[in-house]
Amino acid sequence: MNYELILFIIAALLNLIGILGTIVPALPGPPLSFVGMVLCCIAAPHPIMIVLTVLMFLFVVLVTVLDFVIPGWLTNKVGGCKKATWGATLGLLVGLFYAPLGLIAGPFLGALLGEYLDCHKIEQSFKVAVYTFLSLLIGTLFKLATCIVILVMCIGDAVWYYFFT
Repeated sequence: MNYELILFIIAALLNLIGILGTIVPALPGPPLSFVGMVLCCIAAPHPIMIVLTVLMFLFVVLVTVLDFVIPGWLTNKVGGCKKATWGATLGLLVGLFYAPLGLIAGPFLGALLGEYLDCHKIEQSFKVAVYTFLSLLIGTLFKLATCIVILVMCIGDAVWYYFFT
């Protein structure tokens, strides 16, 4: 087995774990997928892949930063508190055990409970829970799209290497 194949296999595993990491909060999805892309670039370096890797690095940094900033910003924008953001995150972790419904209900109920514990107003808590859930959903979709694009680029790199060089 040559080292290129080993690097492509490790890259594929990192990409799959990265996609899983878009749902599991403890795993940094896009950064893991990006490391897989770097391994693809090492296995089969050519100018197009190198440029795409540099551009994707910038995009992964942007998506990762926005994933941390947007939920808190949007929650604060609608008058929510940090307890709502933490509740949504804990709700997502608990919801993992009750997938697929738990992945939707967990963050929403966690944000609702977190906000209600702070302000004791159900209308305000519901509004904050909706916006916190939407920000979590939007962030997850951006991370998932980023990881899928990286996976497609890695597959393209491997196909190019094995069939066209």
